[in-house]
Amino acid sequence: MAAMLDLVGSILIGGLLLMMIINVNTNMTQMSMEDRMELMVQESLAVLIDEIEYDFRKIGYGVANPSLAIISADSSSISFWADLENNGSIERVDYSLGSVSEVAGTVNPRDRILHRSINGQSYGGSLGVVDFQVTLHDVSGAVTTDTKVVKWLEYYLMLESAFPFDTVYARSVWNGSIRPKNL
Repeated sequence: MAAMLDLVGSILIGGLLLMMIINVNTNMTQMSMEDRMELMVQESLAVLIDEIEYDFRKIGYGVANPSLAIISADSSSISFWADLENNGSIERVDYSLGSVSEVAGTVNPRDRILHRSINGQSYGGSLGVVDFQVTLHDVSGAVTTDTKVVKWLEYYLMLESAFPFDTVYARSVWNGSIRPKNL
């Protein structure tokens, strides 16, 4: 009888240990997937930041009258003149945030495309952008809408994954400020 009780007790303890190991494995897999999604969003954000900062630093470069370097800007778009390739040719650069209806291939209802064009030719769109904002500042640091007096600008980017993991989208946010030398 004692041997039978020992056997039943061993099976119960072994079963509990097995269930704990399976639970730990499941949690590790879930955390690994969440980390992978977050890493993908952060990598996309880093690439986008490099591109934006390169272009924004060049605002007004090669332009005869720097006060005319920024063509237009609002909260989610900006157009400006710059010699991006340092070849003496001035290009028009446009950034604009598209609408949510443009993105049909993802589950995320908030993601949009950040459009970038040079001289009217589109150069890919950055998918997964949820928010893009541009704020212009004058020499005193005050926010301005007058493109002729801009001395520096701030931008805000929020990216989310295209697909959720357990109903949560991986998110990454960046606030940056650029002081183009040519303004």
